[in-house]
Amino acid sequence: MDAHSLASALRVEASALAVAADLAPPDRAVPACPGMTVGDLLVHVGSIHRMVTRWITRGARPADWTCSPGAADPVDWYRIGAASLIAVLDPARAGAPAATWCPWDRTLGFWLRRMAHETAVHRVDAQAAIGLAAPLEPGLAADGIDEVLRLWLGCHLPPAANTSGQAVSLRVPGRTWTVALHSGIVDYCPNADPVAVVSGSSSAVDLWLWGRVGEEHLSVEGDVALVRSLRAAVAGATG
Repeated sequence: MDAHSLASALRVEASALAVAADLAPPDRAVPACPGMTVGDLLVHVGSIHRMVTRWITRGARPADWTCSPGAADPVDWYRIGAASLIAVLDPARAGAPAATWCPWDRTLGFWLRRMAHETAVHRVDAQAAIGLAAPLEPGLAADGIDEVLRLWLGCHLPPAANTSGQAVSLRVPGRTWTVALHSGIVDYCPNADPVAVVSGSSSAVDLWLWGRVGEEHLSVEGDVALVRSLRAAVAGATG
């Protein structure tokens, strides 16, 4: 996705998250995150937004990123942090240098993409807490799949991941990714013959990678155990 589309998605997703959270009691459980409440979700996402704003403006990773709304209304506190982040992430400056944790992308565009996806997945969490979770926009979700496979697995492949070297393909309308996990590395192998294929809408595949929906929302062909190993590797990579 281009920078302006990502910026638009970030604004839409951040607003939708706030609206959903405002409709739920703070102690309402977040279904996909055991032990987390809506209040906890606001603190988590609001802290991430503030951390990234400081990371960009100060040019280095903050030592401490956990914040608290204190006596402030949690939704208002979240909205303020989201607005500050959006103001810093000017899509017209997406190519500008920025401190990041990505070895190959040290630009403001990295954070624009990362925050659009972070906020979108947690918007789904907030809406799920009130029983109204809407799917991700197809283009955003497809870009999210690419981010999970290339950025998260590429940078944070867990040492304990099942590294059989066998290929798995993920297919959504208009796009396919084929990956194989080896010891310490991920092989992006579009011409490989996959041992398993996962297919579905881009929203379903992206949310499955993030652990927000189960296999029942997808079509899984071939080696199911290998598919589950890939999902476990993603869970380890994304924390």
